[in-house]
Amino acid sequence: MSILIKGIEMPKDCIKCPFCRFEDGYWKCLVDGSHADFGGSCRPFKCPLIEVPPHGRLGDLDKLEKMFADIDSAPYSCFDGAEPFYSAEDAVHIIRLVPTIIPAKEGE
Repeated sequence: MSILIKGIEMPKDCIKCPFCRFEDGYWKCLVDGSHADFGGSCRPFKCPLIEVPPHGRLGDLDKLEKMFADIDSAPYSCFDGAEPFYSAEDAVHIIRLVPTIIPAKEGE
C-alpha cells in the first residue's frame, strides 16, 4: 500500500527530506529503513519516494478493464450481443463510473 501526501514537493536530497533523519553517523530513510546514500545535492537512486506527475483524475484501470470486459451484461449498455461493438457514449459512461483514486491536480 502507498500513501500520497498532498502539498509536499519532492525533496532534492536526504538532508531536506522530511522522511530521513541523521542517526548513528548515517542518514536513515524512515520510509524503508535503509541508509540513504547521501553524496551531494541529489536524491539517491534507490530513494523510495515517487513523484506523481501532473495528471487528471486517476482511477483504477483494473476495474475499468473489468467493466469493459463485462459490457455485455452491464445495465447501462445498449449492447445486445448482436454486434461486437458498443458506442462511444457507452465507453464515456463506463469511464465516468470508475471510482477516482486521486483527484485531478488543480489547474490540470
